[in-house]
Amino acid sequence: MEFEYNAFDKNGRPIQGIMTADSMPSIINTLKNTGATSITAIPVQIESKSKSIFGSLFEKQTVTSMEMVVFTRQLGAVLGAGVLLTESIETIATDMENKYFAEILNSVLFHIRSGETFSAALSRHPSIFSAYYVAVVRSGEEIGSLYTTMANLATFMEDYEKMRQKLLSAIRYPTFLMIFVISVVSGIVLFLIPKFKAIFEDAGAKLPLLTRIVVGISEFCLNHFVIVLISLVILTFLSWRALKIFKIRFMCDYYLLNIPIIGKVIRKAMLARVCQTSAMLITGGVGLLTTLSLSSEVVVNLFLKQLIKDVRHSVSVGASLSEAMRPHQDFPRILVKMVAVGEKAGMLGDMFKRMGEYYEQEVDIFLNNLNSLLEPVFIILIGTVVAVVALALYLPIFQLSGTVR
Repeated sequence: MEFEYNAFDKNGRPIQGIMTADSMPSIINTLKNTGATSITAIPVQIESKSKSIFGSLFEKQTVTSMEMVVFTRQLGAVLGAGVLLTESIETIATDMENKYFAEILNSVLFHIRSGETFSAALSRHPSIFSAYYVAVVRSGEEIGSLYTTMANLATFMEDYEKMRQKLLSAIRYPTFLMIFVISVVSGIVLFLIPKFKAIFEDAGAKLPLLTRIVVGISEFCLNHFVIVLISLVILTFLSWRALKIFKIRFMCDYYLLNIPIIGKVIRKAMLARVCQTSAMLITGGVGLLTTLSLSSEVVVNLFLKQLIKDVRHSVSVGASLSEAMRPHQDFPRILVKMVAVGEKAGMLGDMFKRMGEYYEQEVDIFLNNLNSLLEPVFIILIGTVVAVVALALYLPIFQLSGTVR
């Protein structure tokens, strides 16, 4: 079995490497015989060669946001009970169901025992622990209250996860209704209309304009189904690629924030995230410039991200935060006012926390009412589609009935 080790040689110089041994005590004894001291070693995780290709393909190699929340909450609780950091991480990693996450924690543990700080060890895994997460941990280390910081961080992450789940839940219902509408229309266009068309042709009826339009759409979809499908796939791919271009994505994000009602809610949700992040960092003793840099990283909207960067630049050249925010109309006036009050009172972190809670409540109220607002819209949409198709199909029947009489 292979072990990764860190130690100091007999001259006091740090050494590290990988060595094969039967057990951890065996490798420690081997190194001690060479005069090494302060030895730490952990097993190197090597996949078995006999492991099937399907096992490696489906093995979980990610860490979910909920798993991060649980880990942070557990670590805060265990540290609060007086357990050492290394023992806390080792205990949590041992009970971790996600083996990939457990390996990451073992790596973090190894580097802590090698002399690194907790935050430095976490920063070695940027794909798992974000720059914001590392900065909060570092602030807890600096003020000497890591367990309190981890508990607060867990609460913040839980609140964000709850908001994210509410957003997803709110999206599911209109998505289901949209899929239902598309399915109904597709069924009518591809199956129902062709049958009525054959009946109309056999009767030799002259079709009204509305009927001809509906039948024409149906024939086009049937005759060019493959072309339409390929076109949709290509259009989707090109749209996805276009959004990778910064200027296009920037403009899309700008217009997204200006969509009536929806844009305002998206803006409030992102401002809630920014305010909560800033409150956490400032309260933890992180500098304002660093706070603004990290706050911009938690925003996915490029337009808002650029706004925060512009504000940071103004602050870096001597402006106060409220003065830097005031020229930008995209920041709500109440937020600028509260920031100004917080600066004067020396309670900027507290003000950000209050504004974060305020915007979160605003988003909650909207999401709770979203389904009741969208339901009549979709009912009208579905009713309109069905009414148009029904009218297009029955107008020729009424004409035929009049002719027979």
